Amino acid sequence: MNEFLNLIFNGANAIPTGLLLFILLYWIIVIIGLLDTEFLDFDIDIDGEADFEIEGDVSGDVSWLNNVLVFFNLGRIPFMIWLSFVSLPLWLLSININNFLGIESFIFGLLSFIPLLFLSLLISKVLTTPFVRFFEKLNEDSKKKEIIGKIGTVISPASDLNKGMAEINYQGSFLRLYIRSPKSQPVLKGEQVLFIEKLDEPGVYLVEPHLSIS
Repeated sequence: MNEFLNLIFNGANAIPTGLLLFILLYWIIVIIGLLDTEFLDFDIDIDGEADFEIEGDVSGDVSWLNNVLVFFNLGRIPFMIWLSFVSLPLWLLSININNFLGIESFIFGLLSFIPLLFLSLLISKVLTTPFVRFFEKLNEDSKKKEIIGKIGTVISPASDLNKGMAEINYQGSFLRLYIRSPKSQPVLKGEQVLFIEKLDEPGVYLVEPHLSIS
């Protein structure tokens, strides 16, 4: 038993073991009801556009990152579920391969961590793929929520040329949505806006400054 504990808690395996313990603690707390499953989950757009606060329209600059995230199913299933499927194979690979190679130090463990993480991401992609369709269906249902007519707060500036983002309170849950504003009516961070139309651009809504509406 002591040998096993020394193995999983040595420097080389410290990060994978710490990550796995964090995941286990999270799910234990969720199961006993102290947290709900949305705690620590992050909103990442299912179309592959990460939910970052971006000044201006730089979607082309990060499109490669969006494609990588979608490839590994990040954003297509809830973040904590995805992280759980990454952390377990990472931990198993780490303790077995580092033990086989005789790696115990933290520094040398970092050298093996990157390739093992990449391999774990590939494994998690295979494991999470069956769940993607289920969560896509849930997301389709959530997209049917009536957004038009809702008032939100701008968290990233927008104009007719530059896509931004606004947050609305929908039945107690905060939703972040991509927005554009009409020509000559740019909206700034912190302003209140009214959602007036769903644009042809996937996941983007047209908004107007709320105070300018009579």
